[in-house]
Amino acid sequence: MAVQVRKVAQDTYLLDCGLDPFFSMSNIAYFLDDDLPALIDPGSGTAAAELLDGAGQQGIDLKRLSYIVPTHIHLDHGGGAGYLALRLPGTTVVLHPKGAAHLTDTSALVRGARLIFGDDFEKSLGAVIPVPKDRVHVVRDGEIIRLGKRELKVVFSPGHAAHHIALFDSLTKGLFCGDALGFLTDSMPDVPFPVGLSPFDPRAYAQTIDKLASLHPEVIFYAHHGPRTEVAQLIGKVKEVCLAFDEIIHQGIAAGEDDRQISQRILDYSSALAQQAELPVFARVGISGYIQYYRNHPSGS
Repeated sequence: MAVQVRKVAQDTYLLDCGLDPFFSMSNIAYFLDDDLPALIDPGSGTAAAELLDGAGQQGIDLKRLSYIVPTHIHLDHGGGAGYLALRLPGTTVVLHPKGAAHLTDTSALVRGARLIFGDDFEKSLGAVIPVPKDRVHVVRDGEIIRLGKRELKVVFSPGHAAHHIALFDSLTKGLFCGDALGFLTDSMPDVPFPVGLSPFDPRAYAQTIDKLASLHPEVIFYAHHGPRTEVAQLIGKVKEVCLAFDEIIHQGIAAGEDDRQISQRILDYSSALAQQAELPVFARVGISGYIQYYRNHPSGS
């Protein structure tokens, strides 16, 4: 589909490349127009190619980019960083120290993708092209990236992934949260669902929620949904769901239930919470990381 562009805040544009082929979630990037423009979450190789070809037709000149900032290196967020870096030689790719090596040498990332999505995943998600090492900037927690009229504060936000960062924007008082505050979809617009694909750390995830809440953002820029201003409500709900999952899984393990039984407990709770008989596929498959973590850490430590 053609890239859809929408201005969502001052000098801030949402770039929508349509739905991904596996989880039917929107491929959304954010373009920050400034003296040193930045693109947050370029998406998969396929999405990045669509952005490069289609954004210009909508008035967004990606050739001006200075920074490409994946919030983490999962393919739906950072898989296209190398594709863009090779075609936009003036850009720097900003990465968490635990993710940088996997985008400069993508062999492990590709092996993992084949296990999850199949041997021919490139047909749908595009090739995972390495980012040249001299084009990578490895950030530290709390680092400030100055774009001109705005500054981006880097916030390490583990849980969903150990290599996850969020970005607090001084201009909009907005938080680009990646997947650190859950997923929203059109079918579940008010229930951020903390999808825990393995490897997942629910304790770190809950701590990250509190850490991001302490920034007091005025808007959350969701990676797969778009901006929302009901910040306290949404952060409170994702924390509530996380704590409920913890309790349900601990009860199931204590009762000697198998993974199928525990999954059903969580699905029953989630379906009632979202008032849906059938949950989106990402919500159903994303329970596995929770269960695996607590099987390995029965005390929760």
